[in-house]
Amino acid sequence: MKKIFFFASALLASLSISAKVITLDLTTAQNLNSDPIAYETEHTPVTYYNDLKNVMDSTYSVNPLYAQIQTNQGTFFFDHLPTKENYGGTSWEGFTVSKMDVDSANQFACVAKGGVAGVGTPFLVGYFSEYAAYALLDYSPCHVTFSGEFYPKSVQICQNSLTMKNLKEGLGSARAFTAEDELTLKIYAIDDEGYNDEDKEPVIYKLAEGTNFNDGWVKIDLTPLGKTYGLNFEMTSTDQSYGFANTALYFAMDELVISTTNPIATFENEEGGVNVAKADTCWQGADAPALNWNTWKSGDYNFQTYYGGNTGMGEYYSAFTVTNETANTSTGFTEPYRSANGGAYAGENFAVWNMNYYGADTITFDAQVVPGFFVNNTAYAVTSMCNGDGFAKKFGDEDWFVLYCIGIKNGVAVDTVEVDLASAGTYIAEWTYVDLSTLGVIDGMTFSMKSSDEAYGYMNTPAYFAMDNFGSSLPFGYKEPERAQFPKEPTAIENTNAAVKAVKVIRNGQVLIIRDGKTYNVLGAEL
Repeated sequence: MKKIFFFASALLASLSISAKVITLDLTTAQNLNSDPIAYETEHTPVTYYNDLKNVMDSTYSVNPLYAQIQTNQGTFFFDHLPTKENYGGTSWEGFTVSKMDVDSANQFACVAKGGVAGVGTPFLVGYFSEYAAYALLDYSPCHVTFSGEFYPKSVQICQNSLTMKNLKEGLGSARAFTAEDELTLKIYAIDDEGYNDEDKEPVIYKLAEGTNFNDGWVKIDLTPLGKTYGLNFEMTSTDQSYGFANTALYFAMDELVISTTNPIATFENEEGGVNVAKADTCWQGADAPALNWNTWKSGDYNFQTYYGGNTGMGEYYSAFTVTNETANTSTGFTEPYRSANGGAYAGENFAVWNMNYYGADTITFDAQVVPGFFVNNTAYAVTSMCNGDGFAKKFGDEDWFVLYCIGIKNGVAVDTVEVDLASAGTYIAEWTYVDLSTLGVIDGMTFSMKSSDEAYGYMNTPAYFAMDNFGSSLPFGYKEPERAQFPKEPTAIENTNAAVKAVKVIRNGQVLIIRDGKTYNVLGAEL
């Protein structure tokens, strides 16, 4: 039998929420009767690690109004489970609220001496009782339910003060951590009954790795969890007896952020954003944006596309083009919008970037640390590097092809991440994760490419790459795919596109339009 605790959430599931991004505000914390949370005003120690001053005054009260703590006008519901024991006392699991301004060996304190806002500000204390979790049949007592389905973006986590004493010195049955020990927090997306979503891997954060301990607030990216009804928090320790942790399984939490829309740029069709109307095609013809520069949005990110109009041979694009083509081969410049392995990393759509010489093609967004994205070569670039073409040479072991991901803050380039698309006789042929977190806090990104095959200062290798899930984090269990080997002999490529499109290329500094094997200038005159 499944035991469900988020009954209050169902009553408010239809609550209209106009905000796009919602951040946990513990100053709005209430009980289920919508009364503000009150705090103990006196020092009331039960033991030396259990001082209750500045802790929610009903932490140990078996009061149904405190079965959950609600915040943000009923957007978040945190389970709080006090239990009467046989000996007459009470215990608790799940979450309670504290604003302790000390770092002492107390279960209600954290090493930061307060929430993210500063010393003495409120934060949540989570206690993961393995015994309660076992009794509840995999339903975590550290459970937060949302008032509907949302996309979690991030949460701040800090070390609990009592747990830190366990880790450093040992306490009771717990021993001090050694180099081989780990204290792990797992954050799961949940289904509509409150249980871990079996189709999704948890976000994993190490509160302690050996003798390296979390010693302040740390922002954890939750975007890999996708859309969910809430979150389960579970903890494990390598210090165990009889299958249960000796380490005190507490953590502090604050500033949980959720969104009504997916913050990751997935390039899937969405209202007001990307729309590729037909299957196995690209953003062409009827889907074309307005002439010249266009800005459009996917997730929390603004992208740009340069549309050169119809020259009489067809439309052409620079910067980002959205596509859902599934072939993994290309005859060349007439089929530029395909990935090297065919299709997207996830979903149906992905983006293909083409270097342009018209101006900026910057991705813009609110200042943040961008975790990363998935990159792939295009089938067009691979065809050129494997075989050579009318402009570019066949790659040898000494050739290379590099993508530069340039972080921007306040209009100034701050740092660059280099992506080795091809080198030493190998090339990226599967969707591969690129870590952008080393760029720090940025509010924009642009791209550039270079190749060993150049003429007159311009690259002969087709200046294209494929992108998907921009803003995503490294998936749980991700293993980087092996790179493909360049063939020693050119490979025959069949034309898989019945309708041949016009494409724009840059050669020797000139903008050229190519269609049906003929070359034209931008005014439509054949060259």
